[in-house]
Amino acid sequence: MTLPQAELDEIRRSRRRPRLTQHDYLHLRYMVAGLVEVLKTLPGPVGDVLDVWCGTRPYDDLLPPSARIVGFDVEGNPYGAADVVSDEFLPFPDESFDLVLCIQSFQYVSDPEAAIAQFRRVLRPGGAGLIALPFALEYDPRILERRYTGPQLLALFDAWDEVAVHEYGGRAVTWTVLTASMLRNLELRATRPRLLRPLRPLFRAAYVLLNGVGLAMARLEERRAGTGALPMNLVVTARRPERH
Repeated sequence: MTLPQAELDEIRRSRRRPRLTQHDYLHLRYMVAGLVEVLKTLPGPVGDVLDVWCGTRPYDDLLPPSARIVGFDVEGNPYGAADVVSDEFLPFPDESFDLVLCIQSFQYVSDPEAAIAQFRRVLRPGGAGLIALPFALEYDPRILERRYTGPQLLALFDAWDEVAVHEYGGRAVTWTVLTASMLRNLELRATRPRLLRPLRPLFRAAYVLLNGVGLAMARLEERRAGTGALPMNLVVTARRPERH
């Protein structure tokens, strides 16, 4: 069963163009800005693209219009937006793609080294891999979900060329997102009874205020960068070597 188109479109909009009224506004805003910035640095041409665990595919429009994008996801995903659905990880021929994306999903991979090897296998020589994933974000303790630091990501791609890790959103963004997440949990509990659902506009107003303060703090922090790192998001890019 897949989601109705209107619901699918709203999920895409909320991730691609988040609003100040969303509790995860700054998380998504900085992630999308990071993707835009990093994708501009990848040399072309980018013809064939694989989007691994593509979900609702909210970021297709960030790629060149001429790109041929294949969305891949697992069996049982609820969105119905994937072109290829399989529980086999990357059921594609060798050297099929110029770019492999994995956005906000790689943290769920049980064997990261094997996954990176599969990325390399399906990429053409000189092709690029891009992984975007959260760092400072709450997780569900009932399922496997990893957190990676920049040096850990560099180590995973040690045998690749032109490896770079980019950080987007610092302490102020992280504080804002985590605070808004706590508020979101309170909203879900408080508005569960039907009689209290009229309170939802108050929570939306609180998110606007919190996100506005967070943006101001983030801009101040960016002017006074120090040592240490607590990014909201990480993006790693790497190039498969031309040599085999």
